[in-house]
Amino acid sequence: MVSIFIIGNVFVIKGEQVEKLFKMTRFTEDEAVLRFGRKLKGMGIEDELERLGAKRGDEVQILEYIFEFKE
Repeated sequence: MVSIFIIGNVFVIKGEQVEKLFKMTRFTEDEAVLRFGRKLKGMGIEDELERLGAKRGDEVQILEYIFEFKE
């Protein structure tokens, strides 16, 4: 199960499955980053972020890492 909530201006994603995926991803490799994005989309996380009002450039947090939301 994945939970998404907003703290200040940051969309925070929590959940064992997404956190495990995040830890396993090698963000120094372009293909791994693309795969991570596809997995988030497949899990419905991208759609839920958009439903909650996330726009391109908004900050998204998984664990202690913050990155920009890209549609």
